[in-house]
Amino acid sequence: MEREYKSKVGWWYHLLIVIVVMGCVAAFLLTNVLVMVGMLLIAMGIIHALFSTYYRITEEGMLVARCSILPAKKIAIADIEALEVSVMPVPSYALSLERIVIWSDGKPWLLVSPTNQSDFIKQLRKINPNIKLNRTDTV
Repeated sequence: MEREYKSKVGWWYHLLIVIVVMGCVAAFLLTNVLVMVGMLLIAMGIIHALFSTYYRITEEGMLVARCSILPAKKIAIADIEALEVSVMPVPSYALSLERIVIWSDGKPWLLVSPTNQSDFIKQLRKINPNIKLNRTDTV
């Protein structure tokens, strides 16, 4: 059965949305067309990422991560070696700092932030019971 998990949205992403909305309002009040267009493009990108960031576990045993216009990242769940809870603030396919690092080939493959971390981990380990869980926090 295919499962899809939306990305958890952190406080910093909500703050980013508020700042961009304030920038749009300021651009309209100043009637600067170039700034208006730029702010609207930024707002559209941020909102698109909000609604299109998710992680899908397919029936074929693949994990697919999507984030807005970025290319989909795919990995066979059988190739996942470990999962580690993290708060690394690096660019990734995650809209929250409550993240899971997915390890493959001895190195971090991707950071994700599914809304239901415990169920996400459970589903991955159901397909690949050899996945190690490096817990630095409770999941």
